[in-house]
Amino acid sequence: MTRIDLGEPQEIISFIVLGEPTPEGSTRAFYIPKLNKTVTTHQNQSQLNAWRNRVATEAQNVLLGQEWTSDRSSAYTLDVDFILPRPPSVPAHRRLRPTVKPDIDKLVRAINDALTGILFPDDCQVVSIQVTKDYEGERRPGAYLRVCRYQNVRDKRKRAKKKEVVDDELLFDPRDD
Repeated sequence: MTRIDLGEPQEIISFIVLGEPTPEGSTRAFYIPKLNKTVTTHQNQSQLNAWRNRVATEAQNVLLGQEWTSDRSSAYTLDVDFILPRPPSVPAHRRLRPTVKPDIDKLVRAINDALTGILFPDDCQVVSIQVTKDYEGERRPGAYLRVCRYQNVRDKRKRAKKKEVVDDELLFDPRDD
């Protein structure tokens, strides 16, 4: 897999959100005939809202002492290390890595939704995501985040003239005809 060369980041921001990461829950929609209305519910709405609020609050706190540009003309990358608590029923020698729920993509969706409108205007502007999940050890449970902002437009350069002057003579360029 080839990684995109985005150049040098314009800005970098890193922060930690401690606590047990909560994934974006599965949604269910159902129709209520008496109300003639469709209702959509999330599987773990209260835990998800608390986690998103914690992520958003930490992002806002880190912005207080730092300049950060959140604009629609930038591209963003996101690096996240999720550190999960090891269940007491699973000794370290039985499972080295958390190869069970929560799903890594659902964890990322919750982070992206929480950071939208704070670090980037829309999560569609995130062009690269690197994610890991591991059990607690040297680091406490939570999300360890790094967001980089990249310039997403090139400076318009003027074209050089096709004719060159050498020793007061004009060089012939067949494309000029």
